[in-house]
Amino acid sequence: MWEAIAQAGYPPRLALYLLFSGGPDSVGLALALQAFARLTSEHLGMEVGRFLSASLSKDALGSARKFFSCPREVVLTLLHLNHRLRSSADDEAAWVREFAQERGLAFSCENVRVSAYAARNKMSVEEAGRDLRYAMLQRHLDDDPASLGFTAHTLNDNAESVLYSLASRSGIAGMLGIAPALHGRILRPFIGLSKEAILKELRRRHQDYLTDETNLVPDRPRTFLRHKVVPRLMELNPRFLENALATCDNLRSYDGLLRWALNAATRIALAEVHLWRRRLPLPLCPRVQWHAFAPASWGEEVAASMQVVFHHVLRCFGATLGWDECARLAEQVRAAGSCRMSAGRGVSVEFHSPSGLLFVVKGRQRPGWEMVEGERQLGSVILNLRRASAPELRSAVDGLKAHELKVVFAPAPGAVNVLTGSPVEYLAAFDARVPLPLTIRSCRRGDRLQLAGGGGRAKVSDVFTNAKVPRSLRPFWPAVADATGEILWLPGLARSGAHLVTGKRGSGLVLSWKVPA
Repeated sequence: MWEAIAQAGYPPRLALYLLFSGGPDSVGLALALQAFARLTSEHLGMEVGRFLSASLSKDALGSARKFFSCPREVVLTLLHLNHRLRSSADDEAAWVREFAQERGLAFSCENVRVSAYAARNKMSVEEAGRDLRYAMLQRHLDDDPASLGFTAHTLNDNAESVLYSLASRSGIAGMLGIAPALHGRILRPFIGLSKEAILKELRRRHQDYLTDETNLVPDRPRTFLRHKVVPRLMELNPRFLENALATCDNLRSYDGLLRWALNAATRIALAEVHLWRRRLPLPLCPRVQWHAFAPASWGEEVAASMQVVFHHVLRCFGATLGWDECARLAEQVRAAGSCRMSAGRGVSVEFHSPSGLLFVVKGRQRPGWEMVEGERQLGSVILNLRRASAPELRSAVDGLKAHELKVVFAPAPGAVNVLTGSPVEYLAAFDARVPLPLTIRSCRRGDRLQLAGGGGRAKVSDVFTNAKVPRSLRPFWPAVADATGEILWLPGLARSGAHLVTGKRGSGLVLSWKVPA
């Protein structure tokens, strides 16, 4: 709290917003915050300093003393969400309003049908209620930069959250429990207090509070843990609640290191993506995004944690895979076995064992684009179809025979095609009698390509297989067809025997496909 107040510049007026249900936890925190507000309204710097010095660190003590060095206005507002889930909801809202009025506290209540919100967003009522409460709190914080938010989570809440995460297999994020602070402005000062300690203090003060009868019946996951599981664990170890919080704090210290390592892995993947774009300048259909990196080369240290690395890194490329899918993918990478899976709408992830590359491909098949003589830009791809004279045509054909650029998905990451900082140009020459316009479209199932020398027709799928093209790229590989639908060219892979030129003809057509660097 003192760090947040210092960052706010020790404002003369500080607004505190508390999510308030009227239960014992929120009532206890409301009383504590009201006592704090009273202290700040008087010049009590010396008196306050006497008991602060025993409980605060040196930095926090300096901030606290500076804050109490002069009178300040602290305004506490209770925020209540009337969820309309129980028949007693309106009576509870009235009780909360009366509680605030009796103590001279500001009060704000929002009426929301949580069940309807949950149904619209396909979530549980508990999740919906939590989302709406935090949204209400965040709106007030956004309206006032010199403000802090509070929730009354306790030791018990933290232990229940950890147990629920353990049962739900939520990963290390769930095992971190409830953080003492959220975004630096929503604080949970009771996270180190047990509910029993709060109830004991309320009884001492003869302070009443609301009781949610649904929390007394173990018919939901949270209440089952509260009434059936936590008490048994307390029998096993009376300090279970404190130990659970200490474990969360311990894991949270490792969480920072883990995030640093995952960010480092992401930077490695991004660097590899740029490298492989230069090594494999793929002539794909416009508006198709692809990324590739070689996780198997990252070393044995990463191999054991590859599931976690994939879960984090793939999201940075727009691919969403669950824990189980990441585990299967990691297993295939370690075993050098190819696999492909959907990773969201229009997104696929594929480990391509011939190249050792993991591909992330995003796009959708489109009907096609027509091409007549001239230049046309489709997305980042530049196409140029020009009529070539006999000398130009012979030069183009001779160049294709000598060093036609073809995409080779190498058997190992070290075998590269191209490494250049300039755009890469694929070239094809056609007979002048080819029916125009040409059509550039995605490859389709059943497509066939006429072989040169009268060798019949080959399935395009066989061309892909022979060239070891990853399956996730095949739907987006362009097929250049003439006006009759005859496929003339698969850029970077194969040319058709139809309308093939040898350079002896008087003129012809040259089509270039330029891929940006």
